[in-house]
Amino acid sequence: MDEEASIILGDAIAFCQRDGQDARLINMLGQSRAVSLTEDALTIEAPSRFAIAQLKKHQPTIEAYLEEIAFAPIALNVVAPQGASANTAPDTRPAATATAAATPAPGPRRDDVSRETMTPQPAASVAPAVEPAPSPIPTATHMPVAHEATPGEESGIAIKNTLSADDFRRMMTQMNGRPPAKSASSSAMPAAPSAATPAAVEKNADGAPLAANSKFTFENFVFGPENSLAYRSALKFAMLADTPGTCTSLFIYGKSGLGKTHLLLAIKNELAEKSPEIKVKYANSQAYLDDLMTEFDRQKKSNAPIMQAYHGVDVLIIDDIQNIIGKRASVDYFFQLMDEFIRNNKKVVIAADRAPKDLNMDERLTSRFNAGLLCLVAEPSYEMKYKILQRYYENTIAAVPEAGNDSLLAAYGGDGGHLTDAHFKHMAEVSGTNIRELESFCERCAGEAGDREREGGELTFDDIDAIANQYFDTSAKKINVQTVQSVIEEQYGVTHEELIGPRRNANIAKARHIAIYLAIEMCEMTTTAVGAEFGNRNHSTVSTSYKKVQKMIQEDRTVTEDLKSLRDKITLRS
Repeated sequence: MDEEASIILGDAIAFCQRDGQDARLINMLGQSRAVSLTEDALTIEAPSRFAIAQLKKHQPTIEAYLEEIAFAPIALNVVAPQGASANTAPDTRPAATATAAATPAPGPRRDDVSRETMTPQPAASVAPAVEPAPSPIPTATHMPVAHEATPGEESGIAIKNTLSADDFRRMMTQMNGRPPAKSASSSAMPAAPSAATPAAVEKNADGAPLAANSKFTFENFVFGPENSLAYRSALKFAMLADTPGTCTSLFIYGKSGLGKTHLLLAIKNELAEKSPEIKVKYANSQAYLDDLMTEFDRQKKSNAPIMQAYHGVDVLIIDDIQNIIGKRASVDYFFQLMDEFIRNNKKVVIAADRAPKDLNMDERLTSRFNAGLLCLVAEPSYEMKYKILQRYYENTIAAVPEAGNDSLLAAYGGDGGHLTDAHFKHMAEVSGTNIRELESFCERCAGEAGDREREGGELTFDDIDAIANQYFDTSAKKINVQTVQSVIEEQYGVTHEELIGPRRNANIAKARHIAIYLAIEMCEMTTTAVGAEFGNRNHSTVSTSYKKVQKMIQEDRTVTEDLKSLRDKITLRS
C-alpha cells in the first residue's frame, strides 16, 4: 500500500466527519484500501460493487476534499478488489470477505480511523469450493455503520453494527433514488464519472441550472443611457476574466429591481459557457451569510480553513452586500475576504444598493472599489421602459410556441393577446421603474389583451391604467411642469425668469437643459408643449436640450445620480 495514499485517504475521511457527511459514505471510505497516489490522482480499492457505485456517486464531494487537503486538484479512481470486477454480482458472503481476509490491515493512519469489523469468520469460509448462487437481496448482508467513539477510545470511528436485509433494501432505495436491482445481470451499473467531473451545478431557486436556458445573459439585457456603463463594464469584465491584473474589481450599485442581479448572473453564465476552466462562485447576501454561519459552527469542531469554497475560486461574485455590511458579526470577515482577493489580483464582482462610499466600508476597500470599475444602474427612462416592455413581450410572451390542438391551453384559446406599439408606449408612461415589476406588468397586460380578443374586443388604455394601478404607486400620480421647474430652480439657484429666459451662461443653461429633459420624462408632454412652458421655445430647441442631457449622462456618471435625486424630489412634491 502507498503510505501517502493511505494518509490522504485518512484525511479525506476526517474531512467527511468534520462536515457531517453521511455515515454510510464515511464507512465505505473507511473500508476502502488506498492503492496509490500520483501527482493528480488517488486510487482506492473499494470493498464491494455496491461501495464502488456509491463512492463514484459521491466522487465530486470526495474530490473537493482531496483538493482541499493537497492544495491541488486530485482525481479519485475507485477500483474493484483484487481478483474481482466492478461488474460482478454483489458479494453475499459474510462481512469478513475474501478481500478483507487476504489483505493485511493497513498501518496507522494520520486520522487514526479504526477499522474494527465483525468477529472474523473461520478461514474455511473465505473461499468455499462452490460459490452459492447470488440472491436478489442478501439474507445477512453485513454493512458497517458509524457510531460516536466512547470516551477513552483512541479511534475516531468504531464499526460494529450490521444492517438487516430490509434496512439494506431501504438504504439502496434512498442512495440510488430507485429500487435495488433484482440481479447483477438485470441492470447495468451507472457509468463511472471521469476524473474531471465537476461539482454539482449551482441552481436557481426552481432547481434549474443557472447557465442552462437562462434569461440572465448579456444578449437579453436591455441597456440605455441609464445603465450602458454598467453593461459595458460587466461585458469587459467577463471578456478579461482570464487576464491577470486587469479588471480585478467591478462594483455595480443602484436601487432594487434595476438589473444588477441580471448583470452579475450574465457574467457567471458567460464564464460558464466560454471559460469553464475559470472557477466562479456566485452568492447573494443571504447565501453568503448562511455559508459563513455554517463555517463558524464547523470551525468549533476543527481547525479547517473557513469558507474554502469562497477562497478557492478565481472569480467571486456577491450580490446585495449592503445586507452583509449591516451584520457586525460578518463584516470583519467580509473585509478580510475582499482584501485577500484584491491583494492577490483575483477577480471580484460586487452589487449593492449604494455606492461604496455610502456603505460604511473599510476605507481601504472603498478606495480599491472606487479605483476599479464602478458603475451606477439608474432608474429606466420612458424610452428604456418602452424597450424593456417591447423586448420582453417579443422574446418571452409572443415567442412561446403555440400549444398543440389537444392541449388544455389550445382548448381555452391561448393565453397572451396581441400588444401594439401604442400599447407599449402607454404602458411605459404609466408604469414604475422596477424592471421585475415591468415584466410582470407586461404579462398581465398581454393576458388581459387575450381575454379582450376572445370576447371580440381589444385592450384599451383604460384597461392598462387599471392594471398599472395594481402594480405601481406612482402610476396615477400626475406631475406638472411647474413642479419640475420649481425643484430645478431651487437646486441650481436660478430664478424662474432666468430658467425660461434667453440667458445662456453655463449654470443657467445646464439647469434649463435638465429641466426640459425631466419635463419630457416625467410630465407626459410633447416637445412642443414643453417648449411653450420654457419661453415659447420651438420643437428643435427642446429636442436639442434633451439630447444634450442624454450625452451628459453617458459622459459623466454623477449626472445620472443627480437626475435620480431630482426625480425623487419632484415625485415627493407632486
